[in-house]
Amino acid sequence: MTTTTRLLLVAALMAGLGLYGALRKPYGTRLPLDVDDLSEIQPQLDRLSESERELVLGYLKRSNGDVLPAALADPDEPLTARTFGEAIELQQAFLHTQAERNAVAAQRRAERDRGFAPLREALELRLVRRELLTPQQVTGIGSAKPVVDRSDSGQTLVVTYRLVNNSGREIASAKGSVEVFDLQDQRRTECWIEQRDRIEPFARIDVRCGNAMRRAGEAERALVELPADQLRLVWEPAEIVFADGSRLAGPR
Repeated sequence: MTTTTRLLLVAALMAGLGLYGALRKPYGTRLPLDVDDLSEIQPQLDRLSESERELVLGYLKRSNGDVLPAALADPDEPLTARTFGEAIELQQAFLHTQAERNAVAAQRRAERDRGFAPLREALELRLVRRELLTPQQVTGIGSAKPVVDRSDSGQTLVVTYRLVNNSGREIASAKGSVEVFDLQDQRRTECWIEQRDRIEPFARIDVRCGNAMRRAGEAERALVELPADQLRLVWEPAEIVFADGSRLAGPR
């Protein structure tokens, strides 16, 4: 047997083994209807590559075991897969579309941030304190005093923000929204601020935000306990009016 013949046989054998391995991959495995228990399909999942396995698991989490007819499925995000192979294909398409949407959203956020930049430079907002207060303590927050049932001993979340005038000019009034997110980008609290008291140049003023009629639950108590470095503040000033009558307006 010549060397060339041996090489051809080896190549054919390797190609055959590759084809056999491909055929053994369980792309035809049926997806389970119960996604809480994957024990029956775990052996087939283990035979997939890590990336393919993650795609199947991601699809199962997204579909929650639902299978829709093609005619009823969302054309942008169809949940029609019945097998591993179909789930891998649909999940790849979903992740690609999601990446494109995220890129567009990030671009829009960047454009909005550029619009907010002059207002944020003029009037800075800081997160000062998160606390749980009784109805008696909450009474009087803001310019309009809320009506509180004083027989209720429950507590309310109150967040204190600090407005800092960095503009070098006296600010007559300001308004805008603030949101607080955790590291998982989950919004933990929000507030609309309307500051009507004047703020001298380079001075600061604290603003408390809370709803006296809303009792704190587990989410509010967890927010109070979170370390400050695990929170992200998004300040979107809508308008700043200076004492000389000039104003800055944020993007709509």
